[in-house]
Amino acid sequence: MSKIPVVTFRNYNIHYYEVDIHKRALIISIINYLGDMAMYQSETLGVGIDYLTENDMAWVLYKWDITIESYPLLNDTIKVETYAHSFKRFYADRKYDIFDGKGNKIGHADSIWILINTARRRPIRVTKDMYEVYGIDDSSNTPIDIENILSINKVDSEKSFQVRYSDIDTNKHVNNVKYAAWALETIPKDIILNYEMKNIKVTYIKETKYGETITVSTEVIKEEDKIICRHRIVNEEGVELTLLESIWV
Repeated sequence: MSKIPVVTFRNYNIHYYEVDIHKRALIISIINYLGDMAMYQSETLGVGIDYLTENDMAWVLYKWDITIESYPLLNDTIKVETYAHSFKRFYADRKYDIFDGKGNKIGHADSIWILINTARRRPIRVTKDMYEVYGIDDSSNTPIDIENILSINKVDSEKSFQVRYSDIDTNKHVNNVKYAAWALETIPKDIILNYEMKNIKVTYIKETKYGETITVSTEVIKEEDKIICRHRIVNEEGVELTLLESIWV
């Protein structure tokens, strides 16, 4: 009999400090919920931070693909569900569903993670223990496919940021949400005020550290029914760190 992936859920109340001028939850807030859910499930299954640290392991995020159909508002309560979808070599695919207070599905997300050995900073195969606790076997182990992000052709907006201490996470590198926050700072004000982000994709290529300066370059592509913003983040040496794409309607 094939295993059934373990599904974990948690409720989140939308606080004042997590919304924009329209009282909608910020996409950054939602990404934080998703990241929190991944760690929360791992902790409840006994393979959280302490387990990973003791075994010189860490999960590193590789790709996001997040779609929001309807944004929750200030003081709303949402439910976020997550489960490990599949494992292949050192890759792990995780899925999420987001529901409003009435049980309506208002968003979903796919993510791809890489398991690394923290001492060698190199990928390692997902362990048998991981397969067992997350409820994954090879009978239905089909990887998620998140399409690659096209590189920008021109620069319509550009900003630089210095990595702060508060940007660093438990893995001692920049928290993945910060890259999305930096990219959003380069989107023209007219789009921020008058459009709503429906999808964001992120591909993490190389990490950056405390004290470094990064630069975000953004291209704005206006189509008939949507606006596409593509972003490239590089470090001081011009090394590509992250690619992002956001779609606004």
